[in-house]
Amino acid sequence: MTIAEAETSPRRRDPAEALGTRFGDGADDPVTGPMPAIELRDGHVRVHVRRDVTIVTLDGGLDDALADAVCPVLGGVLAGAGAVVLDLDQVTLLGEGPCQRLLQAFEAATAGLDRCVVASRLSGRMVLERWGVTAHHGVFTSVADALQARAFLANGYGAGWQPTDEDRR
Repeated sequence: MTIAEAETSPRRRDPAEALGTRFGDGADDPVTGPMPAIELRDGHVRVHVRRDVTIVTLDGGLDDALADAVCPVLGGVLAGAGAVVLDLDQVTLLGEGPCQRLLQAFEAATAGLDRCVVASRLSGRMVLERWGVTAHHGVFTSVADALQARAFLANGYGAGWQPTDEDRR
């Protein structure tokens, strides 16, 4: 590329700018804006923060190998979180054992925190219900729905992320 072409070509944006992260002028200035997404375990785990909620998105077939890769890192990934969404929307549930191990690790990593699970597909929610997940976790069809339920609770109405009595049956 020539200098003339570089001067007329669109400016390339830093990925941090696309996320809205703004850097201060000096070393002591705080960095503001959303936390950039972090990808772990060959892209099978993605973590980002939205509306002060940490969202852990998993991708792939949830088998023993994925559970073995994800469970040990959850505690470190969620350190300092105030509320957490476990987004299983991109996961194919391949067995109850790996799912239960993942949820046990999720519960241990989020002890004392507000937490919920997202599964958009009806078949996935039915399997989670059969495996007893809905008795212990609020399950939503999207991250947006989960965040909306949390906002409703903060404004004095709705069950928030708590499983309902209907879920416990």
